[in-house]
Amino acid sequence: MNRPDRLSEIVNKISVSLPKETKITIINARLESAYDFPNDWEVVLVQSFAPFYDKLMNSYRVYPEIVETSDVSVVNIPKSKKEGYGKIAEAIKLTKQFVIVNGGKLEGIDSYLKKFSKLVDIESVIIKDHGKVFCFDPKKINNEVVYEWEKNSKILKNEAGFFSVEGAFSPRLIDTGSKALASYFSDKLFGRVADLGAGWGWLSFEALKQNIDQLDLYEGYYASLQCAKLNIRDDRANYFWIDVMKIDKKSYYNAVIMNPPFHNGNDSNPNLGIDFIRKAEEILSIGGKLFMVANRKLPYEKEVNKLFEEVQVHQSYSGFKIISAKKPM
Repeated sequence: MNRPDRLSEIVNKISVSLPKETKITIINARLESAYDFPNDWEVVLVQSFAPFYDKLMNSYRVYPEIVETSDVSVVNIPKSKKEGYGKIAEAIKLTKQFVIVNGGKLEGIDSYLKKFSKLVDIESVIIKDHGKVFCFDPKKINNEVVYEWEKNSKILKNEAGFFSVEGAFSPRLIDTGSKALASYFSDKLFGRVADLGAGWGWLSFEALKQNIDQLDLYEGYYASLQCAKLNIRDDRANYFWIDVMKIDKKSYYNAVIMNPPFHNGNDSNPNLGIDFIRKAEEILSIGGKLFMVANRKLPYEKEVNKLFEEVQVHQSYSGFKIISAKKPM
């Protein structure tokens, strides 16, 4: 019999003081976890990243954001501290009995535990599998502190004057690579355009300055797409919260623009960008153009040369490269 993980262990520990009909909500639900809690418990998951959401919904009731109250809430801490405290603040407001905070050592769980130990009585701590999980009574924490965390994690205008949110890509500033790409595709776009991994919409905002017919924004992170909707007020724009790999192959575009991701958590993964390149080729019309930006070190040229013609690679002084190419006849 497999030993319980730290989350299951702390849930089993607190379950003795809870009724059989307890409802538990898992925020930032993880794919690698099996949420096998006491049989009569109602399990609700919150996952805002479309590829993970799609996989989880096969087995659970899942939402892209927190929508209802719960007896127990679990927050799996994300990479961004401000986002993490924001998620905990949301959980505190909507939880009746226990809030549980779970994370690995490398994710910074120790700093969360240290901070909460000064703010509220910690009911229980489990140390296991290179991480920790702890819980507390949400009714006993200072409301002013919670309000501040919530405020800092809300959709707000960033330093560039655009709406963004913690946890999004480059939330505070327009990233240098996107600036370089927008400068390059100026006056080169036409017809129907797709922005793959649109983020909070800055590349699309720039693309819509051109005389194009339609622009479809595809983004996997739910909150980022909500920001894009606030940043772009143009009837030519359409918004899709979706795993980019699931875009219909029958969607034909005259141009694709993209600044593809290359990280899974803290790990670099060039295959993500390669998948985006393959998807761009699938959805482009014959003769359609690809315009993308990437870190100079990422090995994308081989795949682009295999799928496209008229490939041009422009090395930027800023550590990025712009790749443009045409889908062959």
